[in-house]
This record gives sequence, structure tokens and C-alpha cells, in this order.
Amino acid sequence: MEPLIDLDVEICQDPAIAESLEWLIADGSGGFASSTVKARNTRKYHGLLILPVKAPWERRLLLAGFEETLVKEDREYLLSTPSESPGGESFLVNFRLDPFPVFTYFAGECELEKRIFMPRGKNAVIVRYRVLEGEGECHIRVSPFITSRNIHEVREAAAESVKPVEPMEENIVRYRLGEDLPELCFIHNAPKVRIDNSEWRSFEYPREKDRGYESMDALLRAGEFLFKIAPEKPGHIIATINENDPGESILSEREETRRIENLLKRVNPYPAGWKKKDSVLPLLVNASDTFVVKEKDAVSVIAGYPWFYKWVRDSLISIQGLLLEPGRFEEARNLLLSLLKHYKDGLIPVTFSEKDGTPLYHSADTSLWFIQAVYQYYNASHDIDSIRMPLYDSVKDIINQYIRGTRYGIKQDEDGLIAAGEPGVALTWMDAHVEGQPVTPRFGKCVEINALWYNALRIAAFLADLLDDEEAFTAYEMHAERVKQSFEKTFWNETGQGLYDRTGEDGRPDPSIRPNQIFAISLSFPVLPEDKAGAVLKCIDRFLLTPYGLRTLAPGHPDYKTSCRGNIVARDHAYHQGTVWPWLIGPYIDALIRYSGENPELAKKAMENIKPLLERLEQDGLGSVSEVFDAEPPHRPGGCFAQAWSVSELLRIYVKLQRILPLM
Repeated sequence: MEPLIDLDVEICQDPAIAESLEWLIADGSGGFASSTVKARNTRKYHGLLILPVKAPWERRLLLAGFEETLVKEDREYLLSTPSESPGGESFLVNFRLDPFPVFTYFAGECELEKRIFMPRGKNAVIVRYRVLEGEGECHIRVSPFITSRNIHEVREAAAESVKPVEPMEENIVRYRLGEDLPELCFIHNAPKVRIDNSEWRSFEYPREKDRGYESMDALLRAGEFLFKIAPEKPGHIIATINENDPGESILSEREETRRIENLLKRVNPYPAGWKKKDSVLPLLVNASDTFVVKEKDAVSVIAGYPWFYKWVRDSLISIQGLLLEPGRFEEARNLLLSLLKHYKDGLIPVTFSEKDGTPLYHSADTSLWFIQAVYQYYNASHDIDSIRMPLYDSVKDIINQYIRGTRYGIKQDEDGLIAAGEPGVALTWMDAHVEGQPVTPRFGKCVEINALWYNALRIAAFLADLLDDEEAFTAYEMHAERVKQSFEKTFWNETGQGLYDRTGEDGRPDPSIRPNQIFAISLSFPVLPEDKAGAVLKCIDRFLLTPYGLRTLAPGHPDYKTSCRGNIVARDHAYHQGTVWPWLIGPYIDALIRYSGENPELAKKAMENIKPLLERLEQDGLGSVSEVFDAEPPHRPGGCFAQAWSVSELLRIYVKLQRILPLM
């Protein structure tokens, strides 16, 4: 497998650039490791071992990183440290994602490689050191910085609970992290170890300071591991909470690399026998894999790294790109069925509490996205047995509950459209809150909710026909037609500027130009007549389209914000008030292709639309796509540096366009 990312010495030795580029690897069970190319932690979320140690919903930072010093002929060369240290990057000559992070240093006439790897589901991170070129033995002094804190918090002082376990065992050093927590074990082949449990250091995280959070953190410098390495004698250190199962296999990356390669082989937009060197697809497939998590028997999706947990709406929107395109049908089925375990009153939970895993249901669209995901799953897998039982029954029940009415004022009105709203609750994907109140409450009838509602009725009719449920098929078709007529009457803006974003509880339309109207023409079953689709596309092209996705509000609106910067209050005020969201480029291109025709020339044009996002794969969060971008040039990235639906939609639409483009 070719390296996914390969950064040269010029980039690696530029302190500002090397510190701005972030990498991420995940273990498939909720754990992850992340830092910068410079190996300096600039966020409280950076670290080499972050695990859900107590429960899936509570992730803790255990190992922040290593201070690594090359000792050669009585000279010392500081290679990296989790804190700010001048000069360390001057020895870094190459960084690769291969597909795991690989650092190459040159110091003391010695070329040294460091590889970081997380074996799948082992609650461990492995760091290996080897000499590539150089005469004689090199000594590497490695000092871990450890803690035991929630990833969202920092500590001003030492944690008394973090202590070494005495006496030391051969090739294993253990640290007690605290009551009801597992021990952190370092399994190593260093011939010499010194334990020190008294030296605590303060570290500053500049990105947290920029975001208005506490930025100073206290970490324990847990002694030193002194390795003697040579070309034929590598060194390794494994940090894990599972000392009884390190296994020889976790020292090998081959099995995990093969698994990624197999996923890539399943995503093949090119005809059989056609071989094309594609540098983009491997990056996107590898990135997509980091969001898929298996907890016990349930598959779920992490919405974004480094701080988001499971957001079900994001999971369902992402299912095509993350699971169906790579042929992960069993995992897609598992995801859908596991969500039904929490189904209640017509509602699929929108997320789960990070405190105790409690399902939360404050969403008017998640259940409708569930129905769309069921349809996509069947089209990809043709698994009619799962549709027959229990997915079809769930689809029918969701529709019945929406008609009768359920929580948060979600109910079908007399015109067949869905209205929703409750004070203090944001029920759509535009869900930012400030001081307990939604920034964009969007009470009443929302354009995308009702586009999804029509889409759900048509999917229900499709499934009824598939299963020979003739009575239900007729009822759903008639119901959908009624909704279609009401939709156009309610949301069409006669000024020619596309669709109203919503109608309020008083029935007055909101003319704010937002991207939610795209779903009226992009979903599997578009609700808007074809003769009006062009106006929607023209409106979006004029006011919302940017090189990195769609703005959430048109410039010129009183609430429009040009950037999503500053503290949490400032960011939340801007989050859906102009800020660009990359995931929306997927629905936009779906609509563009649907109404302009599936031809190679259009596909080339659409590929130009996503080219800036593809180029960002080698910037910011390496190999991934950010959550948001500023509304105005230079469109600086913000939010999570790796977001599930940003990656998923870019992967899905890239594959779709490659299937249309002619073979050249």
C-alpha cells in the first residue's frame, strides 16, 4: 500500500506548518490517538492513548505523548515532546501516513524511524523505533507523560491517584490511574528503565486558548525508558490497559493494513479490469474507517474527532459513504438494528449522553433519516429478510407516530405537512444553543423536515410494493401525493429565490436563504417538481455555494456571520448563520446531476466543485475533512478536524462522479 500522505523535509521543518497539521488513528472500539506532525500536543484532545476506560461514553486521556531524545556519542538530540520545545522539529525530515503515522528523523549521523500503530480493539498503542541508516548503536531516551482525565477537561495540578505500581516487573511498568480504573501498562524491550512519579509538568494547549477554554494541563513525567537500537535491533513500547493480552500480533501492522486494503478494493467505481492509480480514494476510505466503532455487539459512528461522541443523525446521513460504499453491509445492518433497541414513540435517538449513555430524542428529522438509510441499505445489499422483519414495521410505525403526534410537538398538520417545535429545544440539524436557547429555533414547518417526510412516505410505498403489501402501498402513495401538493404551496417562494426555509407557528413564511431547501431536490424521492428545481439550484449557486460546501445563511441577512471563531458563545452564534458545512456539497451535487443529466461534461464540472475539498485532504486534519469552514475567504477550517459526514459525503460523491466520468 502506497503512503496516503508523504510530507517532505521543507514542510516538516517549518514549525508553524508542522504544528498546524494534525493526524489521527483509531482502534475501532472508541479509542484513538492524535497529535501534530511536530509531535506537539496543541489540544487537550491530543494524545497517544485515549480510551473509553470506564464505559463507551467516557473517554479518557491516559498517555499524552513521549519526550524522545536521541543520545549518540555523548551528544543529545531532542526529537519531540508533547510540550512546546524549540528545535525538535529541525531533526524531522519526513512524515507519512502509511496508513499509520511514520516519523523519520536525522540526527547524529543517524536516520531513525518512529512508527505509531493502534491494533484494532486491543486498547493499546504501539510505538516502534528503528535505525534506518547509521553506524553503531543509538540510544533513545523515552519519557512518557501520563494522566487520567476526561478528554474534555484539563487539570491544574497533579492527580494524586496516578502512581507507579511497585515492584517493577521485567519488561512491564504499571501505573495505577485511580479507583475503579484499570492500570496503565507499558510493555517494552528497553534494557534500562527509571521510574519517577514525582515530576509533574504544566503544558499549554494553544488551540484551546484560541477557543476560549482553559488551556493549562498538568501531566506526570513517568520516568525514562532507555533503548539501545541498531538497524537489526528495533525498540518498542506498548501502552495498554490490557496487559494480559498484548500478544505478538499487536506488534504487526500487516493485518490491519490488509483490512484497510480490502475495504478499498470493495469501493471500486471503475469497470472490471480497469486499473487507475487513484490517490484520493485510499485517503477517503482510510478516513471513513476511523469513524466506525464496534462496542460489544453494536456498531455505531463517532460524529467527529477529536471531541464528538455518537450523533445518530450524522451516522444515518453517513451510512452510504462510511459503510455501504465499502461493502460493510453487515455493519450497516447492525447499526440500523441496534438503533431500534432505543426506538420510542416514533423517535430514533439523535444522540446519547456522554455522562451515562442515556438516549436523547430531541430531533424531528433523525427518524426520517433512518427511513432514508433503510432504503439505501436495501438498494446496496438487497437484504429483503431484514426489510421484512423488523425494518419495514419500524418504518410504518414511525410514519404512524408522526401522523398522530409525538414528543416535542412533532405532528402532521391538516395539510399533511409536519410541524414541530417546543420552547428551548432545537429539533433540526441547526441545533446550536446559547444560554439554553436555540440560536436557530426554526419552530413550525421546516423545509427539509417536510422534504424528508415526503421522501419517507415514498420509501414506505416502495417497501410495501416490495413486500406485496398492496393496501399500504396505495395508502402511502396517496398520502405522499397530498404532501407534495401542500409542500409546493407552502414553501415555494414566488420571488424566484427558491424555497422558504420554514413557516412559523403563525403560518408566516421565513424567506431566509438557507441550504435546507436542497433536500427538496436531492433526496431519493424529490418533492419539488422538476420545473422549479432550477430555481433552487440557481439560488444556492448565487448565495450559498463556496469552494468548501454550502453556507448556512446567505450574505446580507442581518444574522449572517463571516467567520466561526472565538469562544463557544461566538462560535455557536455563527455555527449555522453563514458558516460553511462541507457535507452539504453531497446533496448539492446529487441535485445538480439529477436535473442536468448524468453526462461526463457535467461530472467534470461537478468534480471541479469538490476539488478544493479534495486538496484539503493533505492539509489541516491529514487525510480527513473538517467539520466547518468560515463563510468568507480564505474560508479557514474550524470545528472538528475530522468529521464523519464531511468525509462520508465527499467519498460518496467522489465515487458517484467517477462512475459517470469517461475512462481516460
